[in-house]
Amino acid sequence: MSRIGSSTDTTLTMQSMAAPDPVYRKSVFTSHQLHPANMKVNEIKQMEPDWVTGILIFCFMMLAWSQVFYYKRIRQIFMAPFSKRFLSQLTREGNLFKERISLALGTVYFLGFSLLLFEFNEQILKLTIPVFRGIALYGIITLAIVAVTAVKVSLIQLLGIVFKTRETTYNYLLNLLIFALLSGPLILVFLVFILYLKFPVLLHICLILFIVFYLFRFVRSFFIGITLTKFSYLFLFVYLCSLEILPLLVIIKLLLNQAQAAGG
Repeated sequence: MSRIGSSTDTTLTMQSMAAPDPVYRKSVFTSHQLHPANMKVNEIKQMEPDWVTGILIFCFMMLAWSQVFYYKRIRQIFMAPFSKRFLSQLTREGNLFKERISLALGTVYFLGFSLLLFEFNEQILKLTIPVFRGIALYGIITLAIVAVTAVKVSLIQLLGIVFKTRETTYNYLLNLLIFALLSGPLILVFLVFILYLKFPVLLHICLILFIVFYLFRFVRSFFIGITLTKFSYLFLFVYLCSLEILPLLVIIKLLLNQAQAAGG
């Protein structure tokens, strides 16, 4: 019995050799440092519908087609508001109203500007029409812009016939066309960020730039009008305000009334 008691326990030795005591070290993987601020459930931002992406892709395809086949003409259009030489060259080398590039860039302008107004309503005004939603509302906006533009151009041509100022009327309409063709690509670039980043500040910046662009077009139109010596400057100013600023103020007033009615 004494021999048994004095002998070492080999099972302990075998255990330590087979499975040594684990050594714990600090892991490189740590828990995240994000802590919940509150328990409120945040609404998941919905992605833009497929028809919006389709419109953007179509507009960029139109721009790519214009860039490939009408590069020289595009350069003249973009330089015409800032250089009289390019404006004369643009007029001398063809009738811009009847060219394919005007149709392509004009389509980009109408689709892009309509989408900008649609997104402005979605993010800021939030006006709802039960019958028209989504692409139906976008279609109504597009048709309204096209109709207003057609009525405006017809009225300008009619006034040009009545006052016998066809050459000045042509230059005035050409100025409107050039600025419309310029606005399309610029609006399209802003739309990519406005639609997918969802920052209202970008929408406000785009609208401010568009207003500045609009005022620049107004000044250009006024300088075209002062070439008519038989009309006073006051008459030209009132004429331009009636055609350019008054319709814009009426639209803004209608939108504000709708916004107040929806909020009340």
